[in-house]
Parts: sequence; C-alpha cells; structure tokens
Amino acid sequence: MYIPDHFNEADTSKTLNLIRDHSFGTLITVRDTISFASHIPFIVEGDQNITLIGHLAKSNEQWKHFESDQQVLVIFQGPHAYVSPSWYESPGVPTWNYTAVHLYGIPKLITEGAKLIDAIEKLTHIHETKNKTSWKLEYPSNM
Repeated sequence: MYIPDHFNEADTSKTLNLIRDHSFGTLITVRDTISFASHIPFIVEGDQNITLIGHLAKSNEQWKHFESDQQVLVIFQGPHAYVSPSWYESPGVPTWNYTAVHLYGIPKLITEGAKLIDAIEKLTHIHETKNKTSWKLEYPSNM
C-alpha cells in the first residue's frame, strides 16, 4: 500500500484499534497466479506479536491455500470520505481521505476440534456481547 510519509501511522496501538473497530477484513491469497478474496470477521490478539483469528466456511475453498507457507494479505478499512477542492482555502484537486491497515503473514489452519471451537467462540463472543441477550453456540454432533 502506498503511504505518504505524513500519513504513516507508527503507533501500533492506533492501528490495532482500527482493526478492532473495523474488524470485517478482506483476506487475500494467490494460488496459481489467481487472486482470491474473502470478506470475513477477524479478532486481533496481542500487541507486539499480533495474531489474527478468522473463520472461513468449509465450503469456501480459499482455506486450502493455507496448506502452503505462502504469505497472505488482510486489509482492514476504516472511515473514508471524498474531499472536495471547493473546501480548500487555496486551489487544489479532489482527493479521498481514508484509514486502512494492511497486514501480511503466514496463515495457520486450525483443524483440531477444540481449537476450532475456541476460535469460533472467540469470534462469536466479541460480537454477541453487544446484544442484550447473547446467543450461545450449540454445535451439531457431526462438527
């Protein structure tokens, strides 16, 4: 991602807060020169050694890309807006202000039952706590 120096955010806590506040990210992988993208919710853990936890449906074959040690990109987009040159005090051109975080890493596939359930529970809990009556996970016997 191109980042002009005056917009580069060096404060990791601010970038982590953007991820937490706008946790619906875009997971991008490349396989056989073809790009794949999935829009999924994530949670972020850690402050220095950052771990993202997300979930792909089993029917979404993008998870198979994790079987290699190929790097992935996850994009989180925060607030954004058009900026009209009519708002400037001096002549200018239109632009777009935005906040975004790009994270690169090697994904780790979670297939072990207890760890998979733990990841899904974490993802669900973070969003269910906003509801007055939280939904409880109940897993089918074949899961």
